[in-house]
Amino acid sequence: MDLYQYYIYENADQRTKDWFLAGSPLPIVAIIICYLALVYYIVPRYMRHREPYKLKTFMGFYNLFQVLYCVFLIANLVKAGWRPYFFYRCVETDYSNAPKAMLMVETTWYLLMIKLFELLETVLFVLRKKQNQVTLLHVYHHISTFVIAYIYTKYIGGSMLTFSIVANCIVHIIMYSYYFMSAYDVPLFKFLVAKYKKYITKIQLIQFCLMMANNLFGLNPQCNVSRPFLAMYIPNIFILTYLFYDFYKKSYNNKVKAAKERQ
Repeated sequence: MDLYQYYIYENADQRTKDWFLAGSPLPIVAIIICYLALVYYIVPRYMRHREPYKLKTFMGFYNLFQVLYCVFLIANLVKAGWRPYFFYRCVETDYSNAPKAMLMVETTWYLLMIKLFELLETVLFVLRKKQNQVTLLHVYHHISTFVIAYIYTKYIGGSMLTFSIVANCIVHIIMYSYYFMSAYDVPLFKFLVAKYKKYITKIQLIQFCLMMANNLFGLNPQCNVSRPFLAMYIPNIFILTYLFYDFYKKSYNNKVKAAKERQ
C-alpha cells in the first residue's frame, strides 16, 4: 500500500490529484470495463431485434462539437505558452501555480474529458447497427488514448509533449469536419468528401510519425521529460501506427479489387 500511495498520489502532480478522474485509477478501470461491456454485450443484445437508430441530427451536432472543442484546446495551449518549437526543443513541465502553468495543466484535464466522451462513439456505432466498425483498431485506439490522457493529466501536465495534443487536435478538426460534411447531401460537401476521403488515414499516419519524432526528441539526456511516460507512450504510437497502416492497406486493396471487378 505504501508503493501504491507513493506512485498514485505522492509522485503525481499535486495540482491535479483531487480533480475529477485524475486521482485513483480505479474509476478509469471501471469506465473501461463498462465501455467494453456496453459495446460487446449490453447494447448489441438491446439492439438484437430493433431497427438501427439513425441519429443523424445528433451525429451532426457531435461532429461539430468535436471540431469546436479541438479549436478550444489548441487556443488554450497557445495562451498557456505553447509554440511550434515544442516539437523539437526541450520544454519541461512547469509544476508551479503560475497562471500559464495552471492553464496548461487544466487543458490536459479538458483533453481527458473529451477522450472520455469519445468512448460514446463506439456505443453510437452499435446503436446504428454498425458493429463491423467496432474493430480492434477502433476499440484499442479509444481505450489507449483515454488511459494516456489520464496518465498525462495525473503526472505530466505540460512540457514539449503537448505537441501531441496539438497534432491530435488538428487531425481531429480535419476528421470531424469530414464526418460532418459526409452526413449531409450538400453538393459542396459531397465534392469535398469524395475528393479528400482517401487522405484522412494518411493524415493520421503522418500525425503518428510526428508524435514519434517529438517523443524521441524528449529522450534527450539533457531534457527532464518523464522517461516512464515515454517508455509507455512510444510503444503505443508504434502499435497505433501499425493498426492504422494495416487498416489503410486493407482499405486500399479492397478499393483496387472493386475497381478491377468493375472493369
